[in-house]
Amino acid sequence: MTGRTKITLCVVTRDRAETLARCLLPGLRDLLAEGFPIVVVDQSSGPETAGLVGDLPGATYLRSEPGLSRGRNVAIGSTKTPLLAFTDDDVSLPQRWLGTIAALFDQTEDAGAVCGRASSPEGELLPGKSAGIYRWPASPFGLGSGFNLAFRREALDAAGPFDEELGAGARYRAAEDTDMLYRILRAGWSVVCSDTISVVHHDTRTGGDERKLHHGYGLGAGAQTAKHLSAGDSAALRIALREIAAHLAWFARSILTLRLRPARLQIAFAAGLLAGFRERRRAQRL
Repeated sequence: MTGRTKITLCVVTRDRAETLARCLLPGLRDLLAEGFPIVVVDQSSGPETAGLVGDLPGATYLRSEPGLSRGRNVAIGSTKTPLLAFTDDDVSLPQRWLGTIAALFDQTEDAGAVCGRASSPEGELLPGKSAGIYRWPASPFGLGSGFNLAFRREALDAAGPFDEELGAGARYRAAEDTDMLYRILRAGWSVVCSDTISVVHHDTRTGGDERKLHHGYGLGAGAQTAKHLSAGDSAALRIALREIAAHLAWFARSILTLRLRPARLQIAFAAGLLAGFRERRRAQRL
């Protein structure tokens, strides 16, 4: 099985045809020309995205109800390749991206996931863990993001489907990616982080929108933690407490150096984590 026949790229998009056309579409065309299979799961209310994907010979176009995790589960169920990569519609892909991901899986026999970094359109490297191989009990937070993430199907089978309560469009607006990484680590697989597959992430937010985004990240992280704790997994709580401590330390450093923007973001994340934890614990008791 060659690199082109063992990995599928899966994309979930919703009402962002202009963003898809501007950012991701050129990369999709290049990958299809190279012979890689692509699945696009469209959750849009209008026909614009269908029109774009219809112009991509060889791409598989699917529909699903809203929810990022739901769309990713639909994509997984529609494919047969042993490796699956995921990205978002606001990303630009580098050359040889999928082929390099497939090679990274080949280099690490127990790799259940491969994570890449991202940079801003201006070239600033966005936060993420250092390159390396991570194994349980590593924290899943910061290991990878859903815009540059790939999985071995065997690891997904062991971990189970994406949690459809987590992620964009769901009750808890994020953490579908860290939740999956946590379960893959817990199942005995390793996670490979690499700087060789970095993408460009075009989604930039400022002010209140940025704080709302980070609050959502925390909300998902807290909900993820509550779910695992309710299942008897106390390690999830220990990892979450370390994560809160790290964000509070970052907040303190930011205040001491008069960097108010990152300080606000750390508080937004920590507040979201506590809210998500409480909300999901309450929901599970009902």
